[in-house]
Amino acid sequence: MKDEKRLEKTEKLIDQAIKIQTDRQLQTQELGWLFRPLALCPFPAKPLKTRAVVNGKEVILNDARWERKAGKLTIAITADPAFGVPYGQDILIVLYLAIEARRQGTRKIVVNFYRDFMHLFEMNPDDGRKYKLVQQSMARIRNALYKWELDQGPTRETGGNYLYIEEWDLFFDPKNPLQRPLWDQYILLSERFWYEIQKHKIPFNLEAARHLKSKPAHLNFYLWLSYRVWNAWDEKPGDEVFIPFWGDFGLQNQMSSVIDEKRNFRVQVKNWLSTVKELWPRCPVQIDGDALRICVTSEDQLDVQLKDTDAPRILPKPKPPELPEAYKSVCPKCGKERTLQPGRINQQKNFRYPDWWKCSGGCPAEPEDAICKHCGQAMQQQNKGKADYTYKCSQCGHLEAGENYWIQNSTFNRIAK
Repeated sequence: MKDEKRLEKTEKLIDQAIKIQTDRQLQTQELGWLFRPLALCPFPAKPLKTRAVVNGKEVILNDARWERKAGKLTIAITADPAFGVPYGQDILIVLYLAIEARRQGTRKIVVNFYRDFMHLFEMNPDDGRKYKLVQQSMARIRNALYKWELDQGPTRETGGNYLYIEEWDLFFDPKNPLQRPLWDQYILLSERFWYEIQKHKIPFNLEAARHLKSKPAHLNFYLWLSYRVWNAWDEKPGDEVFIPFWGDFGLQNQMSSVIDEKRNFRVQVKNWLSTVKELWPRCPVQIDGDALRICVTSEDQLDVQLKDTDAPRILPKPKPPELPEAYKSVCPKCGKERTLQPGRINQQKNFRYPDWWKCSGGCPAEPEDAICKHCGQAMQQQNKGKADYTYKCSQCGHLEAGENYWIQNSTFNRIAK
């Protein structure tokens, strides 16, 4: 009997994965909507608990504080110790609230919460045990205070506190889960939560979230990656974006991971990415050393297709004006046209590469000449590919830091001005 149930579950997951891919190809995806701070720093995948000795006995206590960073942004949760920090499948409740609020068009949503929530994520509404787990998740969400802070330097402080839920009136009876009360149940979202899901519409594939609901760490990674790929396409289409595993801008800081060992974290990221690509085969992300490399070159690599959503933040930006003819030239190797490209930023070591020439005939990229400001001669690059690369003029001996040269003299800086 157990084998039959296991086989049935496996077949259902396979069918679900096929449906996800088919819906993406046909552009018939069912969308969910993500809260921006939660996209950048998801809840921890596992419960946060601490062992302590109370009255001579060892007990396990809920942690009341949790913090994660995404670059200059810090997200912190202060929880009621009786309930603990939201974790794992608790994220599904926030997804449900955002979906239902957008559907009803108001921050005060009328709901039959427990039944509707379990139906949305394809859980058995007759299961009293699951009902209680959902009730505990809801208690953790609404009994915590959330805070964001943005590092603006030593002379400026920026941040804010927020809640997900401001008021609620819900009916809960795990013995009679389908029973409806005589009054209208409602949940009133906080103004901040409501503003964010209206102003910053971040879509994701709802079917993929259903598929991953029993694997919270994989779900967190999928939602985070879907958001980061959209950002890469929106801001730097065709460019490579590197996200290191460690450091202030590192993946581990953002992904709520409790894994400290580098070797184990690499293995975990590989597993997460493998699972995501089963549902999203054209996901434009690769592991590159100790970093993720994102390079989106076409719309069909996106998780959510453009015509599936009205979200203004994911509409492609207007194409930049064409470069003047002076910034186009003939490739000396094949004779075809080549265009000047801005030097990309090395995200791992945080330095700027030189501007470079892209050949339409497919020849290898060639760096743009750095011209000496004293004698007008092309300078020679030293320590190529390293953060401390420099330029030296063989004519007059002038020496200049490479990154500094391009920050001051890049053609694209002049165009922007």
